[in-house]
Amino acid sequence: MKSSMQRFYIKKLEITDGNFMVKDVNIVYQLVKVLRTRIGQEIILFDWVENIDYLCEIIDFSKKEIELKLLEKIEKKSELDFKLNLFQSFPNKLDKIEYIIQKWIEVWISSFTFYRSERSQKISITEKKEERLNKILVEAVEQSGRNIIPKLCIQNKKKETLEWESIFLHTKNNKALSLKKYINNVSRFNCLNIYIWPEWWFSEEEVENFEEKKFSRIHLWNRILRTETAWVVVGFMFAQML
Repeated sequence: MKSSMQRFYIKKLEITDGNFMVKDVNIVYQLVKVLRTRIGQEIILFDWVENIDYLCEIIDFSKKEIELKLLEKIEKKSELDFKLNLFQSFPNKLDKIEYIIQKWIEVWISSFTFYRSERSQKISITEKKEERLNKILVEAVEQSGRNIIPKLCIQNKKKETLEWESIFLHTKNNKALSLKKYINNVSRFNCLNIYIWPEWWFSEEEVENFEEKKFSRIHLWNRILRTETAWVVVGFMFAQML
């Protein structure tokens, strides 16, 4: 199977042996009008329920539907055995939110929660913008080879943490742990919440609140990473070392 093969997410995907029809308007338009696919071309379909890719061949198509033949069910290991939940303070630009979603998808984040911290910039996420963010999320999953669609949540007010192991990223002090030391010392968990700072860091009050709640304070060496690039270190290390 070619890694460049087109993948498409379909809700409530039900495939049986033999030929079947796809009538999803967006998929039909993309295949027929945008990609100009031909009969005999192979594509992959998947849903968010199972970690399976369905390799299919295009048998026939029109402007409203596409007829496919199931060639193979491919069981995959594209998800982690535990959940990584990202709690991201609102950055100062919408395109940073888009970038964060696109890239954190690649390191297996299970859910995205964007919330307003004390030093978050004023940014308005309308229903239309949220719809666009969800579309970007699905496209990133299709391109990265993942099969489970992470949940996206936009919060305009601060919210208490979930009852799981939690860390927050900040500067180094006598209470801080390096990411490597934290990973080496932590016991196995089912779920981890990761809190990322806004452009001007967490306030002192927020830091005190995190520490009162027994969050682990993690520093990322001696470099200062941007709020939209911290994923490079954090997500990859958790995925590779746990």
